[in-house]
Amino acid sequence: MRADGADDDRPPFLGGAAPVGSLTGGLLARLRRTEARPTVTGDGETAVGAADFAATVERAAAGLGRRGMCPDDIIGVLAPVGPDRLTAVYTVMAMGGLALPLDLDSDLETITDILTAVDARMVLVTAPLAGIARELADRSRVRQVVAFGDAPETTPFRELLQPSPDGSGYDPARGLFDNGILSCSAGASGIESTLHGHRELLSRFHTVSRELALTRWDSVVLDGGCDESERAVLGAAALWAGASVVTTTTADDRGVAAVADTHGATVRCSPTPRRIAVRHAAG
Repeated sequence: MRADGADDDRPPFLGGAAPVGSLTGGLLARLRRTEARPTVTGDGETAVGAADFAATVERAAAGLGRRGMCPDDIIGVLAPVGPDRLTAVYTVMAMGGLALPLDLDSDLETITDILTAVDARMVLVTAPLAGIARELADRSRVRQVVAFGDAPETTPFRELLQPSPDGSGYDPARGLFDNGILSCSAGASGIESTLHGHRELLSRFHTVSRELALTRWDSVVLDGGCDESERAVLGAAALWAGASVVTTTTADDRGVAAVADTHGATVRCSPTPRRIAVRHAAG
């Protein structure tokens, strides 16, 4: 409950807006209503408008549904930290599923064991890693490999963006199942997993939004040294506030600081989300 007595715990600086269903549910509509023009940028990549980014997530979520994904399904994500990985994680959650980011430093046997243990049937992958994804599919129960870009024996991610044959659109309520991010690793007693469900992610979203007081003048760095769930939460909080997002595979402190300096960032993700500068409307 807010201080004014209203039964509404949504951040007042978001104008009463808050995610519906998943971290990005309703984001596109919000971005279209605001004057802010935030962007999403990766290492050496051209910036993409946040509204286009959010639209891609919505269309791809609908596309996953048409390709047989059901709410609560676990979908592997094999990609370095960047816009594609962020898109994949948000897309899976938007469809009501559990995103399973796969550790690029793990060996194939470990990743195969993880995919098999959780009964994952689909993997979203960047084109350079498509060969690994296909091998993982051969070793596990994965039946579909969807690639960002062109890669042999995969389904192009762009096919998920095609209009629905029956004209139906994306419904954020599809994410009302307990979507989230599943973290898995090999332990002494087998595969160990931690689920970061929607309630937890949404709670962190509100906390981060409140503590950092993000605005459209901010620029946020999501780096490789940050926990996956924190990256997803901070990225969503930034976009909802109209702030721009910069992603980087860099994980060491000095490297992240350099990226932040290059992009004039005001907030960074690792080791925990924190403000490093303040930028006002005057620039």
